[in-house]
Amino acid sequence: MKMVNLGCGNRFHKDWINLDYTSSSPLVQKYDLHKSLPFDNEEIDVVYCSHVLEHFSKSFAPKFLSECFRILKPKGTIR
Repeated sequence: MKMVNLGCGNRFHKDWINLDYTSSSPLVQKYDLHKSLPFDNEEIDVVYCSHVLEHFSKSFAPKFLSECFRILKPKGTIR
């Protein structure tokens, strides 16, 4: 399974693709989440973005969620 943790902060797992604005570990890729997510359509099985939405403006949140659903495989899980 291909799993991505967006805005992971210091809570990440080696089996996941971990993205955040800053990287505190080689296991976390530094990435600006305001950009389109660096994955193809329907590429990811699980999208996890806990405690990240509150850091976005209300006007940006729908765009971010749209990107999350774009990369999610059919019948994938988003949390």
